Amino acid sequence: MVDSQIIISNLLKSYSSRAEELTVLRGISFEVARGEIICLLGASGSGKTTTLNLLAGIDKPTAGKIYYDGKDINEWTTDQLFEYRLKEIGFIFQEFYLLEHLNALENVMVPVILQGESEEIAQDIALQLLNQVDLGRKALNLPQELSSGEKQRVCVARAIANNPSVLIADEPTGTLDSKTGDGIMSLLLHLAKKNKMAMIYTTHDPYFTKMASRIIVLQKGVIVEHNPEDFADIGYDKSKFEFLFKGENNE
Repeated sequence: MVDSQIIISNLLKSYSSRAEELTVLRGISFEVARGEIICLLGASGSGKTTTLNLLAGIDKPTAGKIYYDGKDINEWTTDQLFEYRLKEIGFIFQEFYLLEHLNALENVMVPVILQGESEEIAQDIALQLLNQVDLGRKALNLPQELSSGEKQRVCVARAIANNPSVLIADEPTGTLDSKTGDGIMSLLLHLAKKNKMAMIYTTHDPYFTKMASRIIVLQKGVIVEHNPEDFADIGYDKSKFEFLFKGENNE
């Protein structure tokens, strides 16, 4: 039997405005086993970011259930969700969200201090992690003094600072060139395996599916069938996946 750490059941998410109701997710269901590496593949607007935000308790579904270790996170209070994100989830955002007035070391220290550790211990942990992502030499640099790839590595260090059990990465290579993107994805996979974390990441690029143990393809808010062998190497036939590159509305 699969040891499912996360169970998503019939998840629906809609947003209402005066003009219309936009349904982003249309009843998706899947499970995440402990230590599993899952890629959510799909075009902009397919529901990838929305799915990750719901998994992390950043947003709430319109309907459906999300179970973490057998507990329905939709029933948790705001404080419980904060603790869940702080202790169980490492989140790497598309837009970095580094605090511009703090240097790289201090940015990585923030989640450790929020968990109640002393500044001294937080500094030691942060420096170790920056060294692990090959940025120890730039620990005192402010975000504006770092390249996009370096900023993303700071985000990786920050995301694992509290030793989470689930690592979530939203388009971690979206703003990077292919060489830097390769490095970031290899680093994420290495850290996930080393720390025995489940990892769920999104991409619109089939190239980066090669690192996943399982691929879930989203199209317009639903999971569509696919053949894993279609993504087996980087010489994929892009014409098979044209629906992924049509530039649908942003999520």
